Amino acid sequence: MPSYVNTASTVTLQTVVNLSKARADIQPVLNVIPFDTNVPLAAANDTMSDICSVDFPWKWNEIFMPQFVTNSFQQDYAGIYSTGKSLTNLSWLERGIVIDINNQAQPKPYRPVEVGRQLPQATGTWYNAATSNPSFFCNYFPNTSLYYGTWGDANVGNSTFGNNPVAGSQYTNPIGLVNGQSISQPSNPITQIQDANGNYLVLTGYGICGNTAPLLPALSVPGTTVADGTCTWTVVDPNGQGFRILPVPSQTGTVWQFNLWGQALPIRFTNLQQTLAPLPNQYETNFRQIFIARCYQYSPMAEIRAKFAVEHALAMKSLEECRTKSDREQEENRFVPERTVMGSGGGFYQNRRFGPQNPFFPS
Repeated sequence: MPSYVNTASTVTLQTVVNLSKARADIQPVLNVIPFDTNVPLAAANDTMSDICSVDFPWKWNEIFMPQFVTNSFQQDYAGIYSTGKSLTNLSWLERGIVIDINNQAQPKPYRPVEVGRQLPQATGTWYNAATSNPSFFCNYFPNTSLYYGTWGDANVGNSTFGNNPVAGSQYTNPIGLVNGQSISQPSNPITQIQDANGNYLVLTGYGICGNTAPLLPALSVPGTTVADGTCTWTVVDPNGQGFRILPVPSQTGTVWQFNLWGQALPIRFTNLQQTLAPLPNQYETNFRQIFIARCYQYSPMAEIRAKFAVEHALAMKSLEECRTKSDREQEENRFVPERTVMGSGGGFYQNRRFGPQNPFFPS
């Protein structure tokens, strides 16, 4: 489930409104309460959007993504939590790692993931046998932009990339041990499909497919499940988010679990009793300064509304103070060359990393 790092705010939006009323020129905007709270709520939502628009990974706004594991030849993975809830509040990805989840070593081996804005759709064939560090690249897309298979469609590369489930297809759980040994990535069909009514379905229960394609009524509610033989499929929100990785995993090999972190979308205020969470108390003054500027924007009086541009610019500048409060730690992100400018060092092939193109760890 989505979780914020810090939800300890004790300041309510009503408190911000009461303090802001000290400005006589915006009292007409806020004195409509309790009959109409639309304006202060709009100003508060604008304020939170302003704060989250800063190009900075606020720790208090960070969320952990639903985990997923690599599947045969599958590049795209819809974001869905173990509860069946879709990921819907991701704004942008920050960082990530992949874990060799079936490895019996403690702690388990991992590799870094580089996150970015956009990756191309690709096939499961990689042109270079050597691997690199990071092991994967990853970005997010709306679920509607991800690739979904078609149940029952022959794997002949016509309208799909193949790897589709058909009647009697077996899905093997990729996580666990067999006879005390780590499972190699099983050769499963794609784990997300689109049914004939346009619903986006993700496999949430492993088993053997039935004789007919799973089908739900059009626009089924996200979280709805449907049986397919002994398999279970769950509807994901088409307006939610999922992930694209590169390179595409091989047919079999190491099972990699993706652990990703990102920034959440700005929270929405729906009533004046809400606290400013996930915004911590130390940023309440910054929030209030931007909120006051936004109230000028909503004033019905032209001469008061004209103050917005100057006040908002000053308020947004205060976010530099906000950022400074959160950016006092040493930066750990850095570039590390694998060899010197003159070419000495271990060399490319001696520094190979294990990844989807070289999926088998040595015994």
